Amino acid sequence: MNLLALAALCAALAAALLLPSIRVALRAWARQLLSSRERTREHELSESFVFVDSATFSKGVAMVVLASVLFAWLASGSGLLAAAGGGAALLLPAWLARSVRLRRRRRLLAQLPDALDLMAASLRSGLGLVAAIEQLAVHQPAPLGEEISLVVRRQRLGDPLELALEAWRERIGGPEVAQFVAAVSLARELGGGLSEVLARVAATLRERQVIERKIDALTAQGKLQARIVGAMPLLLLLVMTRLQPGPMHLMFTTPPGWAALSLMAVLEVSGAWLLARQVRIDV
Repeated sequence: MNLLALAALCAALAAALLLPSIRVALRAWARQLLSSRERTREHELSESFVFVDSATFSKGVAMVVLASVLFAWLASGSGLLAAAGGGAALLLPAWLARSVRLRRRRRLLAQLPDALDLMAASLRSGLGLVAAIEQLAVHQPAPLGEEISLVVRRQRLGDPLELALEAWRERIGGPEVAQFVAAVSLARELGGGLSEVLARVAATLRERQVIERKIDALTAQGKLQARIVGAMPLLLLLVMTRLQPGPMHLMFTTPPGWAALSLMAVLEVSGAWLLARQVRIDV
């Protein structure tokens, strides 16, 4: 009976693939997946100074997907969970690339106040603005030194300094970099003591970072609880599938079981979103 049901399912899938609307939807999904992969490789990773060619990236994604499918199949014995694991693995490279980019951005912003103080001291000693920025590119460690080096390189290739700084602001984002770029642009247009402005901006950024660290400490417990509560249903599903394969088989092969899994997925995503909203505080 199980073989007949499996054969009927395969026949139904084959018939569905013959429909023009299904084929168009699958082609659109494949194009979107390919575009997402290229955007991850070219945008997220390259901006984090992680350079990977397309062939290596594709092989890595394929290996991660196959490993996820194999692990889910061995852990649960369910083809449905194995397929879900493979689908989740397709999202893993983009998530990792975004995490690397955000971590690098946090490190850069942590370096920014000291860099502004160094730049203000260079201006007080008599250096010009371009020379002070070049000093930052030489003496600051990565990632800030790498980003300032890009600004200096663009300026040497002929771009105005304001345009190079604006491109840096768009690449990094955030009010911290925007304050620095605005201070430099206004000082060049209107004149005034740029060193004093940079020192005040550095003090403001330090106060902001102190507040953000306090918020992270106060919300750390809530974030940990959200991760634990979100992971428990998935872990229990794997454990019960392994311990009670007979009853759990009904959940993956019957319409009521599919409805229960769909409801569980909706509640899981909704709960994770609500918990994330509760611990998110904007400064």
